[in-house]
Formats: sequence, C-alpha cells, structure tokens
Amino acid sequence: MGQLAKPEVGKGPAATLPDVRSMLASAVARHKAGDAAAGTLYRAILSAEPSHSDVLHLLGVTALQTGAAEVASRWLRRALVVDRAQAYYRNSLGEAFRALGRPDKAREQYRLALTLNPAYPEALANLHRQPLPGDDASVLLERFCRLRPAKASELLAVADHRLLSGRLADARTAYRAAVALEPATVQAYVNLGATASREKNHAQAAAAYRRALRLSPDHPGAWNNLASAVWELNDGQGAVRFCRRSVALKPDHPDPYANLGYVQRSQARNGDDFAEAATLCRQALRINPSHVSALNNLGIVNLDLGQLDEAERLFNRTLAAEPKHPDARFNLSLALLKAGRLKEGWDHYEARWETGQLPTVNGQLRAWQGEPLNGATILLHAEQGHGDTLHFVRYAPLVAARGGRVVLAVQPSLKRLVAGMPGVAAVHALTDPFPKPEFHCPLMSLPRLLGTELGTIPGGIPYLYPPAEAIGKWLGQPLPGAGLRVGLVWSGDPRLGLLRANLTDRRRSMSLHDLAPLAEVPDLRFVNLQMGGPATQLAEPPAGMDIHDPMGAITDFADTAALVMRLDLVITVDTSVAHLVGALGKPVWVMSRYDGCWRWLQDRDDTPWYPTMRLFRQTAPGDWTTVIRRVADALRQLAA
Repeated sequence: MGQLAKPEVGKGPAATLPDVRSMLASAVARHKAGDAAAGTLYRAILSAEPSHSDVLHLLGVTALQTGAAEVASRWLRRALVVDRAQAYYRNSLGEAFRALGRPDKAREQYRLALTLNPAYPEALANLHRQPLPGDDASVLLERFCRLRPAKASELLAVADHRLLSGRLADARTAYRAAVALEPATVQAYVNLGATASREKNHAQAAAAYRRALRLSPDHPGAWNNLASAVWELNDGQGAVRFCRRSVALKPDHPDPYANLGYVQRSQARNGDDFAEAATLCRQALRINPSHVSALNNLGIVNLDLGQLDEAERLFNRTLAAEPKHPDARFNLSLALLKAGRLKEGWDHYEARWETGQLPTVNGQLRAWQGEPLNGATILLHAEQGHGDTLHFVRYAPLVAARGGRVVLAVQPSLKRLVAGMPGVAAVHALTDPFPKPEFHCPLMSLPRLLGTELGTIPGGIPYLYPPAEAIGKWLGQPLPGAGLRVGLVWSGDPRLGLLRANLTDRRRSMSLHDLAPLAEVPDLRFVNLQMGGPATQLAEPPAGMDIHDPMGAITDFADTAALVMRLDLVITVDTSVAHLVGALGKPVWVMSRYDGCWRWLQDRDDTPWYPTMRLFRQTAPGDWTTVIRRVADALRQLAA
C-alpha cells in the first residue's frame, strides 16, 4: 500500500496556509484512525488549493484502501503532474497498478521510486514481491532488511533464497538471525536443519529438526527430515519410526513414503522386505506420479530383484523429471552394466563422483581422457574397496602399453602385491605423499576410456603374482596334508560405522555355522582365510569341521596371495578375496547374494572377468541354505 505523506507547507497563497495546515493535520489524523470523513476533509482542502500534491496523493491512497484502484490511479497521476520528484507517489501508483493486474506497470513505478530514493524500503519490498526473471530477489530483500529493522519472516525469506542458491553459510546466518528475533519460528529451525544436511553435518541437522519438533510436535516435514538425518547417523530404526510418524501426520504427502521405501529396501533381508519397499514407493507415486525420489528408489528395488528392464525404465523416468539427478544416473549405470551393456553403462558410471558417496579427487590433477601419453607419467588410483582395486588394476599394463609411465596409488595392504605388475613403474599407498603426475585416472574409469565391452574384457589371467619373499615365507608354513585344500571366507567387512555398507554386508555375509553342510563332504582340508571380527567364530566351528587357521601370520594381501597359491580351491562370499583369487588364476567359488554385484551380470554361473571363477547365486533373497547345498554337492563331485 501507499504510505501517508508528511504534508509540506508553502504550496498555496500565504493567507490560506494556517487553515490548510490545520485541516490537513486533522484529515491525516482521521485517516490514520480509519475515519471515512478524512476523504471529505481532503476534498475540502483540494477545493481551496487544487494543486496540493500531498492531498492528491492521499486521496489516491484512500481510494486504494477502499479497493477503488482505478480511481486511485487517477488521483495519483494528478499528484505526479504537480510533483514528479516524490518517490512515495511513484510507489503508491505502483500499488494501484498491481491492484489493477498490471504488474509490468507496477514494477516500472517501483523502480522509478527507487531511482528517486534508493533507500526506500517499501518500494524495495514491493519490487521483491513480483520480480522479473532477471531480478535478484534476495538482493532486493537484503537491501530492504538493511534499511529498517527486519521481521523474522523477512529474514526467513532471505535465508531461503540463500539456501536455494547454495550459499549455505549465509543462509545459516540469516536463519539464526530469524530465530534470534522470534525464537518460536519453527520453519527457521527446519531450514537450519536442511542447511546442515547439505553441509553433511547430520548431527547438527538432527538437533535443528528436534528443536523444531519441540515447538511444533505435529510438523510432518520436520519428522520426515529428522528421519533422513538419523539415517545418515546410522540409526535405521529411528529413520523408520520417524518416517512412519510423518506419514501418520500427513498421509497424502509422498516424501515420507519414498524415504521409508528406501530405508526398508536398504534393510531388506528377504523377499517380503523388498516387496514392502516397493509398495511404499508406489504409494508415493500414487500421490505424485513424478516424485523423483520415489521413482529412483523403486528403480533400486527393481535393480535388486533383477528386474532390469523395469529398473532402467524407472531411472530414465527419474532423469526425465530431473536430468541432472546423479543418483539416478549412477543407478542406471548399474542396471546397464548388470545387463551386459557395458559401453552405455561406463558412461553413466562416471556419475558416481557426483553422488557425494566418494571422496573428491584433487582438482589440481589433470584427468586423462584417453589421449596419447607419449611417455608422460599417469597416476592410476584406487577409489573404492580393496576388491574394486584388485578387479580393475588389470588395466595398468594396458595403459603402459599406450605409452604411459604408470604409477599406482592403492590401499596400503595392496601395495606389496601390485608392485610386481608388468608395466608398473612405481606403487604408492594412498596415504603416502608422492610426486605430482602429469595425468591421473581413477581405476574404475579405465574400462570406459579403453572401450571395454562384453566381448573385449581383458580376462587374461593371472595378472597378479605374489612377491618372491611372500612365496618363500608361505612355502615354509605347515598346511593340512592329504585331501583337497579348500580356503573359506564367509563374511565381508561389517563396517559397523557405515550403515549403508553394513546393511549390504549383512546380505552378502553369512555365519561359519551356515557352512556346516560342507563338513559332510569327505576328503577336504579346510583353511581359514577369514579376517576381522567374524573370524572369532572359529572358536566354535560346525560339528565335524576342522579348520586350519594360519591368518595370524598374514600381514597384507601379498601374504594372502602366497597362501592361496598353496590351496586347491577357495569358497567365499562376494568380498575382496574373490577378486584376489580370480586375479591369481586359482579356482574360486563365489556365493553371491540375490541382489548381487553388477559385475557378475545375470543368469550365469561364470564371469568373463575371471575365467577360473564359478558363481553360486541365491535363488531367493536371503536364502543361503540352497546355495550351500549346491556348493556341497559340487564339492562332492570335485572330491570324488
């Protein structure tokens, strides 16, 4: 709205000034009190002094306040004919145009008002309410807040714009200022939590959401956001509980269904769990068919269940709704790779760097894009787990063959093993300092750069060899005598501090007692290859299973490799030992979970990555019993 003018004197004949001044003061007082008689007094003044611009303006404001915008605009134009230099006349005319549904004209008047008075907060506020696409609404509002004491709601608007534009530190400052002014501003605490979540400070985010919920216990958005925060803090049960609370408070909101579907899928142990996760995601999509998280999460469930065509369709729908969605693009890569469509899959697999799940690479290093190396030093570096490094280090000699001086940076426990690879000039631990190379490339980007397709997988084995000193050490170690020597690994690394990794490990791992049927096969000599906490199960092995345990003398993967060379077969769950044995060219049987890794493809018990590997897949989620029975039957045939 327009503001009441401060009447000026000196606009009419001197003899009438005392009367006009008195009448105007009385009219303004009545106007402020809401007395309709103010308009009559304004007109009386105008009959005495027809060119009194303040009275013309005030008549326009009066008309605007009664909803007569067209009448208001006529009075305000007359005021501007008399005095074009008054910023508040322009602002009031802008308000009249806004009321008449003419936003372009309104913006023009607000800008003219600011030209006349750049420190005019009301004109700034009005311009902020309906900016053009090129206007920076946040800058306008921040100027407004600097010109007069801001309200919490105004600071909240500034903070929201900063958050949406990625200015997280500035957003946090503005949200805190809002709650300092009004400590019960619930949405400020909710958005403080969102800011902290974007900064990966999930503990701070959870604290902010809980503060919001103390003020407003029935805020469904805060419960949903709290579920996301505690999930990141490794509290899966809390995430489920808080999602369900959000659903109960607002059953028609898709977000908590989508989030609950993701959490249930991540914690799934059997087919019923996966089915429930899918149902929750579909409920979100019934409410909002284009809900990005629900589409992506339902795609993950289908990927887990091996329904690759449907998974691909859902990931593509996600990308149609949000083309830059990194998780959907990465998940699409897994579906394509699992389907054997490697060329397409590798391209999308690069999205892994955008998901926030991997540490960023030093931006000062020059990324190799496949160009000729001509003797330049290229650093090939590990990026994920030990098994991934063992799997993809096979590409190092191929890069050397292209003219590069290859330097490897790997996990410390792999350093001694890969040092002897052909074409590798030097090996560093990831934790060591090393000279800056001319190029760098993550190991798992090499298949894309070298054009690997299903028929061109570099499957030549062995490509790893134990060092001589490790072989010498293990030649002198006693092992069980007659019969097939079979190495056993029944569990991966639980990674208890990382909930996502721990939940995946629960599905790929089993207990030593699950392997009891293997003890019934005659003429076997079992050798433990299990490390970490699960190895404590050796204290109570299954009945009839005598397991030799040499792992106390193992110092790194070079030692494990030398030990494996003395075995006839290794039976393992899908962990780094599977890749080690495959890379050494020794027979290895892998017991794979139902939602198995993309690299094992689908519906086959062999793999082009490791010619000596045999796969024993779950035929139903969580069913190890059938897998172990098949392994035992195969062992009987082998030992016969």
